[in-house]
Amino acid sequence: MATNYSSPALTASQPSQRLAITEPAVDLAPVGRFGFGLLVTALYFFLLAPLLIVIVASFSPDQSNTYALSQASLRWYREFFSSDSFVDAFKFSIVLALISSCIATTIGFITAYGIVRYLGGRREIGQSMAMLPMMVPHILISLSLLLLLTQLPVPELAALVIGHVLICLPFTIAGIIASLEGVDSDVEAAAYTLGAPRWRVLTEVTLPLVAPGVISALIFAFIISFGDVYIALFLSGPGMTTLPIEIFSYIQWESSPVIAAITTLQIVMIVLFGLLIERLAGLRKTMRL
Repeated sequence: MATNYSSPALTASQPSQRLAITEPAVDLAPVGRFGFGLLVTALYFFLLAPLLIVIVASFSPDQSNTYALSQASLRWYREFFSSDSFVDAFKFSIVLALISSCIATTIGFITAYGIVRYLGGRREIGQSMAMLPMMVPHILISLSLLLLLTQLPVPELAALVIGHVLICLPFTIAGIIASLEGVDSDVEAAAYTLGAPRWRVLTEVTLPLVAPGVISALIFAFIISFGDVYIALFLSGPGMTTLPIEIFSYIQWESSPVIAAITTLQIVMIVLFGLLIERLAGLRKTMRL
């Protein structure tokens, strides 16, 4: 029986190779690290400053968008909750987002499972095709659905749901694919060997293992649907006004800190959902496309 002997030169070079891999690519001096940190801080401030201004403006005590926190008031939050138009639009957006996200997550799970388990070498092609709605501007999807409505007797609510499902699908597919990659297919094969039918394997074996990713995809789809403007702008009818459209209509005629209050509530909701996604499956993993 042949015995493999490692070369002394190769053995001696292995520690240095591992050391070279673990060393940082760029060794910054203390001044360089301080400058790099200052640049990153400035970039984050540039991105987050508008949100901070909106949050501060939501506590303005009067009609003008003042930023004096010493005179902070909850007046505009009370006005939002006492406004029937805003509250009805908020409720409709919640219902629409729930329906759309559930449908998108269901279709996304089936699609992601088919891509991961059955496409094999053509998986990248299938995943690219599933991501196409993300590449198409939402305004084009809205116009296409609007033209479709002129040819088919599709109810307006159904058209809204279809449009929101289309824009949410790529995110649900990407998130669930990331979760399915961590599930060993041998576990499913063992269940098949024990006589379990396909639907039972999916519901009792695969789905529990990827449940955090599925829930994260559901929450992410809810956020996308809730904040949509273009689909609702083209396809919403009387009595089906979403909150973003109600805000858009309001600021066309007047401007008050009530919009800042509504935006602040949405920011808090999105942050909480983001923390929940990070807790369940990891935000970076869910958003990997």
